[in-house]
Amino acid sequence: MTARKFFTLGLLLLTAACASTSQNGPSASANDPLEPMNRAVFAFNKATDRAVLKPLSSAYIAVVPEEPRKGVSNVMRNLREPWVFVNDILQLKFGRAGKTLGRFVVNSTIGIGGLFKVSDRMGVEYHSEDFGQTLATWGVGDGPYIVLPFLGPSNLRDTVGTTAYFFYDPTTTALNKKGELFDLALLRTGIDAFDARVRYHEAIDELYKEDDPYVVARSLYHQTRRYEIHDGDPPPDEDEVDFFDDLEDELDTDEPQ
Repeated sequence: MTARKFFTLGLLLLTAACASTSQNGPSASANDPLEPMNRAVFAFNKATDRAVLKPLSSAYIAVVPEEPRKGVSNVMRNLREPWVFVNDILQLKFGRAGKTLGRFVVNSTIGIGGLFKVSDRMGVEYHSEDFGQTLATWGVGDGPYIVLPFLGPSNLRDTVGTTAYFFYDPTTTALNKKGELFDLALLRTGIDAFDARVRYHEAIDELYKEDDPYVVARSLYHQTRRYEIHDGDPPPDEDEVDFFDDLEDELDTDEPQ
């Protein structure tokens, strides 16, 4: 009950804090009043990545063949499908919800628990939805930009969305046994994060080669969220360079190849 009360309080504070911001997703300007703290967290994440995650990712890629790695990514994606379905419903996107449900059933059965993306071969394309996107469609502004330890770029609204996923994801809840929800959710978060690190292995290395990787990561996050919130068709944002022209193939949002 404590976690649920915490989430509810956070949601109320978020709504109040973001009431005056954009109602259509992230604003064009970089809303980063916490930049000194964010840069410190970013530096910590980078140091952790260079010292721990990159060596682990490199070893994993070197030892595990590509097809099994794809299988892990596919399974993790399939486990997120119930949460995508919930957010499709919350956004009143019933057609997309039907596709999500169908995709989950097909991949969980014929695809052996999501190991194989059978739905893709059937022409049912994957799409991602989360509670941060749902809040955006409800008119909640993004709030200040935040860099989370280990998890990376976020904002106040998406941080609440991540908290909701951590505690309310249907898959985690279904697998929960006698109060083990926190441990299971933490394990899934870790596997998801490591899988993303493996899939974006080269892109992350390229990011850290930039003169100011912090600014690049912030801008890319901003545009990625706009892209997702608007279902791949965001309105023009003339104040920022469009990174998607050059990086879309390499940074395909939440979609293992």
